[in-house]
Amino acid sequence: MQLLHFLIYFILFSFFSYAQEGYNYKSLVVSEADVKGISYEKDSTANAFYIYEKGYSRIENGRNYNLLTDYNRKIKILNKEGFHKSKIEILLYRNDKRKETYRNLVAYTYNFENGRVVKTKLEESRVYQEEYNEHYTLIKFTFPNVKPGSVLTYSYQTESPFIFNFNGWDFQDNIPKLHSEYIADLPGNYLYNIRLVGPLKLDTNESSIKRACLNVGGGGVADCAHNQYVMRNIPAFKEEKYMTAKKNYFSRVEYELKEFKGFDGVNKKYTETWKNVDKELKSKKTIGVQLKKVNATKNVLPETIQTMPIGIDKAKAIYTHLANNYSWNGKYSIFRDVEIKRIIESKTGNVAEINILLHNTFKHQGFSVKPVLLSTRTNGYATKIHPVLSDFNYLIVQLTLDGKTHLLDATENTLAFGQIPFRCLNQYARLLDFKKGSSWINIKPNNRSSFYYKEKLTLDEALVFKGTAKYIYGGYHGNFKRNQFNKLSKEKFLARIIGDDESISISNKKVQNEDNPEQPFIEEIEFTQTADKIEDIIYLKPFIKPFFTENPFKLNERTYPVDFGYRDSYTYLVSIEIPDNYQFLDIPKNLNYSLPEKLGKLSLNFQTQGNILLINHNITFLSSYYPTDFYSSLKKFFNLIVDMENNSIITIKKNN
Repeated sequence: MQLLHFLIYFILFSFFSYAQEGYNYKSLVVSEADVKGISYEKDSTANAFYIYEKGYSRIENGRNYNLLTDYNRKIKILNKEGFHKSKIEILLYRNDKRKETYRNLVAYTYNFENGRVVKTKLEESRVYQEEYNEHYTLIKFTFPNVKPGSVLTYSYQTESPFIFNFNGWDFQDNIPKLHSEYIADLPGNYLYNIRLVGPLKLDTNESSIKRACLNVGGGGVADCAHNQYVMRNIPAFKEEKYMTAKKNYFSRVEYELKEFKGFDGVNKKYTETWKNVDKELKSKKTIGVQLKKVNATKNVLPETIQTMPIGIDKAKAIYTHLANNYSWNGKYSIFRDVEIKRIIESKTGNVAEINILLHNTFKHQGFSVKPVLLSTRTNGYATKIHPVLSDFNYLIVQLTLDGKTHLLDATENTLAFGQIPFRCLNQYARLLDFKKGSSWINIKPNNRSSFYYKEKLTLDEALVFKGTAKYIYGGYHGNFKRNQFNKLSKEKFLARIIGDDESISISNKKVQNEDNPEQPFIEEIEFTQTADKIEDIIYLKPFIKPFFTENPFKLNERTYPVDFGYRDSYTYLVSIEIPDNYQFLDIPKNLNYSLPEKLGKLSLNFQTQGNILLINHNITFLSSYYPTDFYSSLKKFFNLIVDMENNSIITIKKNN
């Protein structure tokens, strides 16, 4: 009898498990199980997920031998929070001569209504097209009749003349996927570098030869490399603070055209050596030619700076003058639309124009300088394996003086000499040297950025704490504060020095060094704080301006590193003085904690000196970059910080 019960239980459990995974992940066909499903077993937090998706890229006879890609996707909406996946956007690239196009868009919404599956078609009139920016057209639509439980399917084809800029396939998204498949049939005369990016492994990775897949006439025939990639049960890529570009980490396959072999015997190489790329950049109108226009800067500087002797003081004066008198227009445009004479006349320009002006001015004044190409944090890492100029989107300057190198960027006048914008802190860059050859350099700030808080509180007989405070921001924290200060009125900025604590009243607010990036940014206030008293005991939270109010790390597992961009330190000193007829009743325990390999330290120390309590709180990060192995330790580290800064309580009592 017990065996029978067990078999019945096992059959029911197996059926339930099958029902959970009963989605049709093998095709675009919508099954009843697809529509009736109510959850995603492998991620209970998912609001939507891909049941199935497939892409197929190839170059066919006709179609001007452009690249055709078919897209097929099936998405399950689990609840209202997943409705955002019913809004679809397709970006199509264009330049002055050619453009990508799309065709055959078909989309349906499937719902289970009155005991049957009902589908609603997307009307063509509900598909919109708009100019996204100077290089992209945006196609967008929203599925009709979407409800919790809906299944969405759509398919379309794109045609691209940009064979060299073949996008490949993204296996990972911000929602999970049951099945993602990609097939590419690439003619043998198109040679690509193929790279799998990200931590996830393929379930299928197969290659074979497809004979005579392309016929161009006149006897020209090419075989194709038939590549099939499949990945299943793909977790959602969840973004979190302190990361660089998403594309550095989420799983995908990348294609980069390295050579085309024409049927007429003419070969064209797209992947060059750095030696060849250096030669190309040297003659490029927007880079090399502009870097040669040194004499164009002869009247840029005032006589007082030009007559200074070569040295660090003159270097700082040149940098400060250009940063204060030439404005960045917010555009990068390092490989197009660059003209140094234009920025000299208009005093406004893109990144390349401003920093080539900086480079040429230094060179005209006799300094040793070189341009540096880099990819910003949001743009992703530049490929190191071989030159890919399209990976770079930014240009800065390296100045060498008295054996020391200084990286400079004149797009912001809130940066100190030798400090480049936070957006540029992306591990490494390419130093251009047209005589000796370019080379990779590391992008790491030399100095640690810092917070330094100092508060003094005195309790009077009226049970009011009277206090003074000084908050000092060094390095990048000073840069961020100056940018914030410049965006707000002074009154609004001063009003935000302390949060919305109603028990605190602030007076005599002021700032220092708001216009001097060579010095730390300083906030100073005087304040009063009403004591929180229950019966005859006073309760006080010692930190009125916590560094962290919540843990920035919330994932169960993070598959990519933590990249702060710069090394950091935090110091919080508090002095609390009470009248002679009062005593400190309860004081938290001292705490010390270190990250593995001593790459970070945390301490909280309480010390009484008569009727004065001294608090010394320190946080130090000895690295700006922590691999994924450190994530659980960092998460615990920040849990301790948040608890310590927001939940520590000191109690004070009047002597009997």
